Amino acid sequence: MKTLKLIFAVAVVFGFQNLSAQDNNDTNEASHSLTVDVPEVAIIDIFDAATGTEAGPITMNMDNVTKVANNNSEAGLYAFGDERYSSLYLNYTSVVGAAGTTFDQTRTIDVKLENGSELPGSVDFVITPSAAAIDPMGGDASSRGTIKPAAKFGVTTPINTSVVLVENIKSIYSGDGAKGVQLEYSLEQNGNFSAYQADTYTASVLYTISDL
Repeated sequence: MKTLKLIFAVAVVFGFQNLSAQDNNDTNEASHSLTVDVPEVAIIDIFDAATGTEAGPITMNMDNVTKVANNNSEAGLYAFGDERYSSLYLNYTSVVGAAGTTFDQTRTIDVKLENGSELPGSVDFVITPSAAAIDPMGGDASSRGTIKPAAKFGVTTPINTSVVLVENIKSIYSGDGAKGVQLEYSLEQNGNFSAYQADTYTASVLYTISDL
């Protein structure tokens, strides 16, 4: 009999503890907190519409600049502007913070020719940016940023010196592919032609979006 009384007492205590763990204040409403953590984002790539892939090595063939109609060569001419590459698009995604926060409020994209790059004498390598379509839900003209004039490297801007292409970028995703900012590459004479010499010149073009 004593054993039965002990078992019953333990069962009662257990049942009481189970009930006391509930607040017994339930109503027709219930709530809890939710946190959404949005980090800063700053990423870019270069899409080449001519290949349908991210940009790889590009060759500026200056043999084309002495050609005229019907692919015939013409003495006395050297039209640098006839050789252009216009199939590149700068795609980018940016998430910035609101005013008064510790996050960046705007971003820039700049470009430079890296150390070790070479160009012919009396020539500028010119990168001309222009507005392309953006994803209709990815941002608008103000969040895209302000597109700057052409960047010129060689004579005008030394190697390993950055030039801003787009500034005041806010929260945006440009869209992938032929979206964002179109880039045109060209060469422009800047000095006496006597310094321009036959050879193979290589350069590395580096684009950077301002970081977190």
